Amino acid sequence: MVIAGTQARAVERRADILAAACELLAHGGTAAVTHRQVAERAGVPNGSIRYYFATRDALLTACVEDIESRRDAEARRVLAEAAADAARPDPEVTAQRMLRVITGRGLEDAELRGTLCWLVDTTRENAQLATVLAEERVRLEGQARELLRVSGCTSIPAELVISLGEGVMFKLHVENRTGIARETVAAMAELLKYRRD
Repeated sequence: MVIAGTQARAVERRADILAAACELLAHGGTAAVTHRQVAERAGVPNGSIRYYFATRDALLTACVEDIESRRDAEARRVLAEAAADAARPDPEVTAQRMLRVITGRGLEDAELRGTLCWLVDTTRENAQLATVLAEERVRLEGQARELLRVSGCTSIPAELVISLGEGVMFKLHVENRTGIARETVAAMAELLKYRRD
């Protein structure tokens, strides 16, 4: 019984550390993910971080994998929702779904800005993180293709829709504008409107 309780606490502590690191990454980029800041945010001793994640790179990799697993779960929900539609959705509905596939996060400005920042940061951090993101990108593109297929938009490359969405989000972020999701959906919907099957 004592061993089971100890193991449960260890699993919980690791989850708390990972959640704290993911939050720091999403709001402050890779520079915010230090052992000290993660320990403070998670409410654990600084040495605990190294016990569960031997290196900062291991912690960042776990963060990216965790964030991407949540994005993947949201994309699967979107695909199930789209497949259940009896009628072909209008371009705006498809664009809204596409944004959820791309980001997997809430669509508030702060969250979208955070997503853009951590993506750029992690690809520059190290080769291992760049590889993890490249592998996840293949999955994202496949999910985007599937969404376009079930939405009756197979004549447009998924990579083009993704690139347009990310480009609009980045432009609005750089310009410090608000309504990032709304503007991104509008741009993708405009593209989809002219390229429906």
